[in-house]
Amino acid sequence: MEKSHYGAALSVYTEGTRFRDVLTSPQGKRGRDWRTKSRTTFPGFTKLIVVLAAVVVTVWLWRYRDSRNELDPAFPATPSLQDPDFDWYALEPARTIQWAPCYSNHKCARLLLPLDYDRPDGPTTAIALRMIPATNKETYRGTLLTNPGGPGGSGTEHVARRGEQISRIVGDSFDILGFDPRGIGATTPSARCFDTDSQRKLWQLQEDDRLLNLTDGSVEIYRARERLVAARCQEKIGGEDGIARFAGTPSVARDMLEITKQLGQERVQFWGFSYGTVLGQYFAAMYPDKVGRMIIDGVFDAYSYRANIWDTSLVDTDAVISSFFGFCHQAGPDKCPLWESSAPQIRGRYFDVLRSVEEEPVAIPLAEPPLVVTRKRLHEQIFQASYKPLAGFPLVAETIHAIESRNQSALTALAPKIVDPTECKCAAGDSPWRAGNEAFAAIECGDGDEQPYNATEFRQFYEGLLQASPLAAPVWAVSYLSCAEWRVRPKWRWTGPFAAKNTSHPLLLISPRYDPVCPLADAQAVHARFGGAGLLVQNSYGHCSTAAPSLCTAKHIRAYMVNGTLPEPGTVCEVDEFPFVGPMKDVRAMSAEDVELLEALRMLSMDFPLHAGPR
Repeated sequence: MEKSHYGAALSVYTEGTRFRDVLTSPQGKRGRDWRTKSRTTFPGFTKLIVVLAAVVVTVWLWRYRDSRNELDPAFPATPSLQDPDFDWYALEPARTIQWAPCYSNHKCARLLLPLDYDRPDGPTTAIALRMIPATNKETYRGTLLTNPGGPGGSGTEHVARRGEQISRIVGDSFDILGFDPRGIGATTPSARCFDTDSQRKLWQLQEDDRLLNLTDGSVEIYRARERLVAARCQEKIGGEDGIARFAGTPSVARDMLEITKQLGQERVQFWGFSYGTVLGQYFAAMYPDKVGRMIIDGVFDAYSYRANIWDTSLVDTDAVISSFFGFCHQAGPDKCPLWESSAPQIRGRYFDVLRSVEEEPVAIPLAEPPLVVTRKRLHEQIFQASYKPLAGFPLVAETIHAIESRNQSALTALAPKIVDPTECKCAAGDSPWRAGNEAFAAIECGDGDEQPYNATEFRQFYEGLLQASPLAAPVWAVSYLSCAEWRVRPKWRWTGPFAAKNTSHPLLLISPRYDPVCPLADAQAVHARFGGAGLLVQNSYGHCSTAAPSLCTAKHIRAYMVNGTLPEPGTVCEVDEFPFVGPMKDVRAMSAEDVELLEALRMLSMDFPLHAGPR
């Protein structure tokens, strides 16, 4: 079978040593198959001034290439984020959507919906909505709802950060609407179990510096911490009308339907990422006749989600992490500070640093605040980087290089990116909607089957994760312990099938070839359960298609949203930029419209937020 240029370039690295073999047998191999990429022709968009656009983006590209020391140097904050903070609580919630201008050209509202749909006249939740209105009214195609993942991700913040880029991809005839699901962000009541955000951060500072391990007592420390949080949440948000009993995904799916009805539209249009794909599966299973254009991107199988098991989530994690060494080698010494003459040598260099940090943690005394880098933090760093390699891999390389050389100046500069700085603010603050929350546990653990802690079962589970990914397993396994200790059960759960023989419009599933937490196998399984659905595979590494810019993927999304066109079965899209290596195409040879679209894709890939949970 013919290999794509992407597969050929990296097959030697993804077929390299598995991490569990690094310390003992660096010659272990595993194979990967690659599909031939799809070649699809799409109609052009509105023509712009090609030369001017190419020059602008060429300058932009060189800014990116020359700024390895900054995680996101080329992308300034979205202008709306620079505005004075909008007071969400000054908006009067209403039972109908009452739009108010906010954040420059956006619209905001707080919609009152029943806390319990079995008691429509009972307590309510005020759902925060933020919308970027469509600018093309002549071919207006309705409103696209988005969910960034989590569970726990704020939809209003997602629209603030990257709504403009989503609009460029789907087209200017759609409104882009982000909503904060129950318990999250500016939606009230909030799923918060700590009195202030500072109290929560001080609690988090007490977390054990050891990696979760079966033999050193750390499991019991983690369990005790999870029991404490669970007890606080039961007291704070777990009462008869507590939000923890009504924050589940089935209620959020119903909220999506009600929001769409309020907008005067018949069917829900939706683009969900990560956990958002679970939300999409719930909606399509519960309301198959209310499905409009629905994209689920970075697919996690809702059956595994509901069963509260995560034992297959990491099957491709090491392939993503392995690509770090391959791309570093491919890029060369000018672009990767860890470059060696082969990828296995870079891998060895990385693990040498991990071992040295385990034996002697690295102090950064001049950081603000000062900190000590542990092996646990380096595990967390590369796992997080695997979600968005374009943004994360350069930071990993700079961190390892600085530790290796004991460069305190570099480590001090990198410290805020290695560990989030904790700032002590004991007051509640002026923007409580930006504070953290415990929505992840309330939603995911409540949606899932009850799984009380069992030492034998946890050992088997953890050992299975270690076989899949020794680096990610200690991070991922904490979710199991969180739900094992969780006490609040929801008022109702969806126990029906996650399937539909037909939906009113076919779903579009998108999956990277190698996703660190939502493997392609999950997307294939979900695809088989929803009649007529399409599946687009993006030949990339990272979490969701937005982890790597691909004009091919973007144009398939546009065709689906505008015309309802699904990709042909077996379609595989290549990407246009690799970590360390950089862009693969000369923008001077591209149309102005493609240049603009590629810029939007790059901004998404460099700033796709990570949330409280692993999804």
